[in-house]
Amino acid sequence: MPLFTLPRLLGLASAIALVGGGAGILAVSAANADDQCALPLASGTTSDLVAVAGAGNGVPEVSFPTPLVTDGRQLTVINEGAGTPAPSGGFVDFDVSVFVGSDEAFLTASSYQEGNPVRRPVAGVVPEFFGEVLACQKPGATVVITSTVGDVFGPIGEDDYLQQDSTIVVVVDVRDTYPASATGDSRLPQSGLPTVSQAPTGHHGLTFPNAPIPDELRISILKQGEGDSIAEGAFVTAHLTGFVWETRSVFISSFDQGVPLSLVATDLTTAADGVGIIPGLAEALIGVAEGSQVLVSIPPSLGYPEGGSPPGVPSQATLVYVLDILGVNN
Repeated sequence: MPLFTLPRLLGLASAIALVGGGAGILAVSAANADDQCALPLASGTTSDLVAVAGAGNGVPEVSFPTPLVTDGRQLTVINEGAGTPAPSGGFVDFDVSVFVGSDEAFLTASSYQEGNPVRRPVAGVVPEFFGEVLACQKPGATVVITSTVGDVFGPIGEDDYLQQDSTIVVVVDVRDTYPASATGDSRLPQSGLPTVSQAPTGHHGLTFPNAPIPDELRISILKQGEGDSIAEGAFVTAHLTGFVWETRSVFISSFDQGVPLSLVATDLTTAADGVGIIPGLAEALIGVAEGSQVLVSIPPSLGYPEGGSPPGVPSQATLVYVLDILGVNN
């Protein structure tokens, strides 16, 4: 059997502590018309044949008549879930298991570890299987997708057991959904801090003022969200860009990775397990509401510990972060 590695296929997302193809689409209405979202695939005679037990708690048990043969992509919703549907241009967290249509054999799966889902852009610029088929699915949803090996995994080394056109069954448990950027109401920026611009892609840009670099922590809420406030120790999903004030250069950007990052809102210098974020960033984020955009200037005393700076951050640098707070899990 060919070797299938979901980390290569999906780019498995893990919680990141900041230390420091194209088949035709049939649009059908979502179950709740108020959501104003259109599912990208309809149920089909093949996907409807798949029964799923134990969904949501690990690799599920599946049963279906064999051999199962699909006619293009089909999707059947087992559990509808609740909450905000995965928006086009936004992001979706999920776990996934894959089974062989010919004999029900388990093929591969994601980790199913809490805090370590797969994260993909929804209906992104570059076509991608999961980003396309999971559009408009809600947190808590379980869906069955039937398709072919080639459609899901791309080109493989074929053998007598699996070929490009072999049918596979994909069971997805949707964990959470996120917008593309902060959704809060705009606020006036503070004087003496950089000015933030945002491209249609969401990328952050800064214009630095002709003013002294602050020697204290400065926090400016540029968009005020209305969601849950970040508590100490919360998991925060954010699109962010980090700059060095002295060099006016970027040293980290979630946009380079294509998906938001996951942060633990804890001061890493006092955390028992050493997992968290730099002190100034923790202080800036705790208490901020989901949906907010935050600009923070962090003096060296509240930044990376001596010797612990990442590449691009010189010793005793003042750091500037722009963060779009997309999700908060307290």
